[in-house]
Amino acid sequence: MMRLVSLLAGALALALAAPAAAEKLKPDIAEHRPIELKNILAGKAKIDPAKAYIFIRSPRNRTNGVFLKTPSAEELANYEAKWREELADAREDYPGQLRRWELEAQSGRKRGPKPVEPTEESFAIAPIDLRMIVAFGPQFVFDKTEGPDKSFSYLIEVEPGEYTYLGPIFYLPGTQIFGTCYCMGSVRFEARAGVITSLGDFLSLDWADRAALAQSTIERKLLPDRPARATDWSLPASLAQYPGAPAQLRAAGKRDNVLSVLVGRIPPVPGVLAYERDVPIDLVGLAEAEAEARARAAAVSEVSAMAEEAPAEAVGAPIPAPAP
Repeated sequence: MMRLVSLLAGALALALAAPAAAEKLKPDIAEHRPIELKNILAGKAKIDPAKAYIFIRSPRNRTNGVFLKTPSAEELANYEAKWREELADAREDYPGQLRRWELEAQSGRKRGPKPVEPTEESFAIAPIDLRMIVAFGPQFVFDKTEGPDKSFSYLIEVEPGEYTYLGPIFYLPGTQIFGTCYCMGSVRFEARAGVITSLGDFLSLDWADRAALAQSTIERKLLPDRPARATDWSLPASLAQYPGAPAQLRAAGKRDNVLSVLVGRIPPVPGVLAYERDVPIDLVGLAEAEAEARARAAAVSEVSAMAEEAPAEAVGAPIPAPAP
């Protein structure tokens, strides 16, 4: 939340400095599109070095899910401009709404609640998360393999930035939304320009054994009793010619259930995400903080050792003879 407040403050400063530019700095939604191998081979699609790419492999079956892009300063500025535009419209409509309500009261007709004057403190529009949705699957498969290792893969072209996995959600605007929101804990990662960031088969959760899966659901009777299997982060040979890297996962905290689906959380991810009851723990952040603390302690110890050696050297030094 503090991070979002800081970003909003930066975006507001940008909007005030250049209000005309803030009206339409970029599209209002996180731009993305699926890429299919057949279209690359036919020359209808290409890997753009200015864009970022997310690769997903699903063993056995098709899959689907939703990522949320962390809004940039420009996107926050657009959202701020839209909020102010709609606030101005609401303020303009308020006197008429109030007058109609008063006339209904005078006539004795049934009336609704008294209109509330919109203010900066009370007025809200749809959350910015709804603009940051990046959905994939089950259609528009990048490629599929047959046989015992049957799998379906997806490649999504996105804007460079940070993405949080919201969960296995089927999202198609204008239709009913199904799935589970990992609102109580998930993972995030950076998608860099010109790089295919691979999630491999991580989203299939085969890396989680029954005990780990049990920490992410209350429905435990049907959980598979199987050993955990290491995630395959590799890219297929068809993408080997392009820069690629495994996703560097970090813990993502709680967030609002903006899609109004079932609420859940991803299982604890070894070395990345743990839970203390209902609190997500950023294991990578803790490890970084501990390493930084050790480095500071070592630096302080070295300075203290140098300070202790300095007086001893001074005591042993010859005393200069007095001037004649």
